[in-house]
Amino acid sequence: MRQRRVVQGVIAASAGMVATALLAGCTSGGPTVVSPTGRVSGGSVATPEVSLTPIDPGPPPVVTVPGRVAGEVARVVVTRQGAGKAFRNVPGVPVAEGRTYTVEVACAAGRPSTGTSYAVYDAAPGTWGHGEPLYSRPFPCDGSVQRTAHLGLPAGKVQIDVRGLPGDAVTAYALIRPE
Repeated sequence: MRQRRVVQGVIAASAGMVATALLAGCTSGGPTVVSPTGRVSGGSVATPEVSLTPIDPGPPPVVTVPGRVAGEVARVVVTRQGAGKAFRNVPGVPVAEGRTYTVEVACAAGRPSTGTSYAVYDAAPGTWGHGEPLYSRPFPCDGSVQRTAHLGLPAGKVQIDVRGLPGDAVTAYALIRPE
């Protein structure tokens, strides 16, 4: 029993001396700054090299533009064309008074993003591109299909447009259909 206590005491004393020696070694030369790369620096911290190469997210989601239906009011289809984008506006029939409509939109890009929106404009002669939209709403550019239902629009011709497409968008569409 006594022998066990002596051995435990020797172990405790040895551990204490090792800890004291380590602490003395760490503080005896003053503070040493070490960079994240492990190189000792003479008082300044070196910044590690960082690669800003984006991680490849894989192929963009596939967005299939639906076919036209009877009573469709308007649509815009956007496709990648070289370094830019090609917008194809397809007018439809005028909005019928008292009828409600559904807007369907989708967008696919190399990386999912927000900031994309659609806008419905009056398309009467001389009004296209002028004034505020009749209706506007954001949607994500992530391959999902978004629908806005029960949308009442003023009677007459309208057009739909998409805004804020990311630079790597490959396909987007927005259309207005009767419910």
